[in-house]
This record gives sequence, structure tokens and C-alpha cells, in this order.
Amino acid sequence: MANPVLSIGIIFRDDIRCIERCLKALQPLRDAVPCQLVMADTGSVDGSRAVAEQYADEIFDFPWINDFAAARNAVIDRCTGEWYLSVDTDEYLDEDVSELAAFLLDPSQPFQLARVTIRNYRNYEMEGSYADFFTLRMLRLSTGARYQGTIHEAWTGLENAGNPIQLNRTIFHHDGYVNMGENREKLQRNMSLLREKMRTEPTNLLIRLQVIESGFQEPDYLDQLKKAISLVKRKKAGWKIFGPPIFRHAVSIAQDRKLSEFQKWAEQAEDWFPESYFTRIDVKARLVLNCYDQKDYSGCIRHGQALLEAYADYRAGRGDLNCQVCSTLQLASPYHEQTLRMCMANACLEEQQTAEARALLEEMEYSVLDKGQVENLTKTLCSLHSRSDEDTAPLIRAVWEGLTEAAPSEERAEGRRLVFLVFGSAAFTPAYLQDEKGKPHYQRPAYSLFAPLAWDNGLGAAAAILETEDPSKMEALLRGVEKWAELPFPALRRAIEAGVSFPLPDRPLGIEVLDELAKRLAGDWGHFLPLVRKTAETDFTRNWQSLSWMRALILAAVQNCSWKTVDPKDGLEVARLFAAVEDVFLPRCYCPELLTAEALTALPPVHRFGWHCAQAFAALEDGDAAGYARFLREGLASCENMKALTAFLTEHTPELQAPPADPELLELAEKVREMLALYPAEDPAAMAIRASAVYQRVAHLIEGGPA
Repeated sequence: MANPVLSIGIIFRDDIRCIERCLKALQPLRDAVPCQLVMADTGSVDGSRAVAEQYADEIFDFPWINDFAAARNAVIDRCTGEWYLSVDTDEYLDEDVSELAAFLLDPSQPFQLARVTIRNYRNYEMEGSYADFFTLRMLRLSTGARYQGTIHEAWTGLENAGNPIQLNRTIFHHDGYVNMGENREKLQRNMSLLREKMRTEPTNLLIRLQVIESGFQEPDYLDQLKKAISLVKRKKAGWKIFGPPIFRHAVSIAQDRKLSEFQKWAEQAEDWFPESYFTRIDVKARLVLNCYDQKDYSGCIRHGQALLEAYADYRAGRGDLNCQVCSTLQLASPYHEQTLRMCMANACLEEQQTAEARALLEEMEYSVLDKGQVENLTKTLCSLHSRSDEDTAPLIRAVWEGLTEAAPSEERAEGRRLVFLVFGSAAFTPAYLQDEKGKPHYQRPAYSLFAPLAWDNGLGAAAAILETEDPSKMEALLRGVEKWAELPFPALRRAIEAGVSFPLPDRPLGIEVLDELAKRLAGDWGHFLPLVRKTAETDFTRNWQSLSWMRALILAAVQNCSWKTVDPKDGLEVARLFAAVEDVFLPRCYCPELLTAEALTALPPVHRFGWHCAQAFAALEDGDAAGYARFLREGLASCENMKALTAFLTEHTPELQAPPADPELLELAEKVREMLALYPAEDPAAMAIRASAVYQRVAHLIEGGPA
């Protein structure tokens, strides 16, 4: 291409997993700016070359000589653009290229260098935790800059290029470090090259830093780390540049591995390199987390305040950002900032600094949170609301709007929304309510936090229902519920107990929804059984909705009743009500031909048992105890899940119990036992006694069988 504005340089080898994703993502930039794409193949055999040929303006072979800098410089030598941009195949340019394109097409801008954001992910789905760092990836070719470094190559020759511009909205998404620890072949290759370099240049701090970054699985890793620290303290060449990231790694490793040197190394980093972002962000963040873990909440807040100032300076481009030429920051991303803000907010709560906690939460970027962070945020919000009188209404509204913002996608937003609802619903449970009242500084139930969201989601509707005494308002709130599964069940129970007719008139619900609601209500048996009674007292046969709801309630009662321990009176009431409801429901739902003993197999098992149960109680009303028992046995044969209920009815139905024994029979049985005790069991005399008419009269008292 003649006179391109930008040359894009890529080296690759066997990158079929990601190379096309990378090259496709460059197309919006190539459409917006005259570009040249130059690629060097260092020995691909997996089909990557064929993919690259579809996109590259120039592609050439570069025999691999174990030197990344040499390969990159070979690409630069073939570039003719005004600007040069280095890209790796395991990263892709964000779809928003407006900032980068505008910069390149502005002939008046004075900069020679430009930084972009590299966003490192922990998984190939590129979800959850990530680390952002600004790095120098683009420069004018007229600077004459070159790469140096066999493994972790870096720019050289930029002494007179001036300060770089920071392109904050130009992001490259990168997944090349995923499973890095499992890529033993690559790590061993790197370490072999680095150890050879270290042998010939033992005081080279760049090589020492690269050993620390690549050799975390090596058995002598801690020794190498301590030797690097020693070289920094001896102020070997480059100590001011490489010392901060070396100390940052030392502090990180010390915290992760619980080394005793953690505090010492952190203090030395702050003493030696107080202005470096490796100290101000990475080391400080570790101190914040360590203080919180140690319950040193005031220390957590103190270090956290300094950390937030560092984040603000870093985002604004103030201070020395060239530090990342030799290494990358670990905890500088917006993702990590949100985690540390929540940590500080919880520390503030422990110190009763509730206004400060609220301010920290208000300044968060909710749309960048992952599911784990949303869980922690929801719990922190509940704690703030429960333990203070802060006005949390504006905060909870802002949180909801931020979590449901379609960023970076609708799918991610939906994931955040669901986590918020799931963990928010915990605040409505009886166990949570009881527990929070026993905590220090309790002022109000956490669930009331969600009341400002009354018309946005089930949590808000539930909170508003529990906060009002007005049944008409309760009904209006229930009418606004779109997803019943997201409504905490105590609110529905409260509305029904207050007299709200449910299901709502003109708001029909499917039988599966009614079943699920009843099942959730049944989890609190002490409140559920009175609700079932209350519903049974209404005319539940008036329409399909009311009958379906009664059916759902009684089925949930039967399935959730603890039949072995339930009060017999309550158990019999539930069983009789089940039979009564089934006796009404089945003829309305199934044709008469199916409701016969011969055709019952066409019904679901629970309704087969329901039919038998209804027949059993009808027989009992007619005084036919034997028929009652027979229908129960047949019902159990058709639905084995009803074994506990059948056993309960067998044991607690008075008509099935044997009458008290006649005292004369008891006396006769005792005499027969005494006679039998005189002979062995197989003795003819004993056999004659057992065959006698007298024995037959008292056999049930001796053997324990039925009378």
C-alpha cells in the first residue's frame, strides 16, 4: 500500500486458536484509516499461515532464532507507514476504534508515542476478573526505535521521543495468559533462555525481573526473588527502573504464600519507590487486603485512601506511566478498583463510618462488575442499610441501573441482574431476619433497602409489600410483578394473610407457576399450614385459577409435611383436605372414562393416588374401614412417593386401630405364655397348645399380630 498512515506488525506461529479473531477485529480500524498489515511467520504448521494470507498485505517467513526482539524488528524493517502498531495474535482490538482512528487522522497532533490499554483475562470466555495496564504499543517510525530482549522484549531508542499520549478508550482484549501455568513447554523454553542470560549477566536486573515473571513454578523461585531484591538494594544498573516491579512481585508473592517478609518488603517498597505506580497501586492494594484480613480496619481505610488517590492519578495520566515499559501493573484495572472499594466500604462499616461507606459504594462502576463482585456488593449494601440510617434510596437505584446496563453485553447484564436478585432475596428469609437483629448497630431490616425498586423487580415489590399495611397497595404491587420466581415468598404470604385475593383476578397464572409458588411457601411450615386453611375456607371451586391454586397448595402441603413428626390432628386435616380437593379437581380436569380403577394409569401418579385417597375417605364415611384400607394400599401401589402419608393414615386413623384388649383375655394370654414357657418350641405339647382354640383367641396378644 502506498503511503499508509499506519503499519500494523504481527509475528505468529501456530496460532490457529486465535489468529482469525485477531485479524477480523482489526478490520474496523483498517476501514477507517489507511493501513498496512505486515506479518512474520516464525514456523507455523497448524494452518495459521493460510488464515494470515487472507488478511495480510505482506507476509514473510522468519526462521525462529529464540529471539522475540529480532522477529519484531524484522517486521518493522518492512513497514512503510507513518505510525507503527504492534499487535499479538492472542489479543483483539475492541470494536470501538473511534479514539484511535481520530488520533491517527489528526495531522496536527504533536506526539511521537502512544499508549493503549491491554486487558488481560483469566479465562478464554473473557469474563470475570481482568487486569488492565497501559503499554507503549504505537510510535512514529521516524523515531527509529527498535525492540530489545530475547523473551520479554521492550522498546529502546526512545530517549528523545518525548512523553506518550494515553489512549484510554483503545483497548486490546488479551487471553494469552490463561492457563499459562499449565504450558510447561513454553515456560521451560523461556526459563532455559533466561537462565543462560542470567549466567552470563548475573547482575542484569531486566533478566532478573523476567525470571521472576516467568519462573513462578521453579523450585528456586523464592531464592531468585530474594537475589533480585538484593541486587536492587545494592543499586545495580537499572535499579530505579526495575526495582519497583521486583518489589511489587515480592509483596504479591509474600501475601499469596503467607511469607513473614510481607510487611518488610511492603515497607521497603514504599520507602524506596514511593512515587512508582507499582508501589502506589499494586503494593498499596495488597496492604489494603492484608489489613482487612487481619481485621485492622483503620489501617485498611488509611491505605485505601492513598490507593484511591493513586487510581485517580493513574486514570488521569498523571505521574510516571513509563514504568510499564518493563513490566505490567497487576491491580490497576477498573475491575480491581471496584473490589478494593468494596473492601474499604466494609472496613468503614466495621468502624461505624457509614457515610464514608456509602460514598465509596456510590462511586463504583457497577457495569464492570462480574458475578462474584455483584454478590459481594449486594451483601455490603444490605449490611450498610441494616446497620445505619443512611439514605440508601439514591444508591440502590444507581446500583440497579448500573447492573442492568447492557455493558459489555445484554448477556453480562442479565447475569449481574440475576445474581443481585438471588443474593438480595436472602434478606427476606426468616433466618436472615433473626440473625441481623442480633448484630451490633442493627437499625432496620435489610430487605427494606430494596423498596425504592418496587416497580423494577421482585425484590423491590416484596420490600414494598412488607413495608405497607394497605392490602390494595399490596395487590397493585403484585400486579406489577413480571417474574414470579423472583418474588421473595414472604411478601406473597403477607399479602394473602392481609386479605389479597390470589391468584389475582384477571391475572391468570400457569399451573406450573402456581406449583412453584406453593412449593416455596411450603418451606415455612409454621406459616404455610394456616395459609392453606385460610384458602380452603374460601370458595376455591369458583373458577379454574382458584381451584388450581388450592390444588397447588395442598399438593405442596402433602409433599412437604413431616409425616413422622407432624401433629396427628394437623396431619389428618391435610390428608382429608387433599382428598377433598382431588375429588373436585379430577372430575373437572379429566373425562369420566379415565376416573375408573381400570383407566387410572392414564393419570399422573400423584393424581392416581389422589383418586384412591378420595375413594378411601368416602369408604370410611360409609363405615367401610376395610375398604378404606384397601384403597390406601392400592393408592400406594400406584404412587410409591406417598408411602409416608399412607403410613401416617394407617397409624392414625381410629377406625383401623385395634380396640383395647379385654382384661380377661389379657389374663388368659398370660396363662398361655406361662404354659408355653414350660416346653421347647418344637415339643409336641407346645405345638398342641398353639393349635388349641384357646390359643387362637389370644394369639394376637402373644404374637403381636392383628386381632
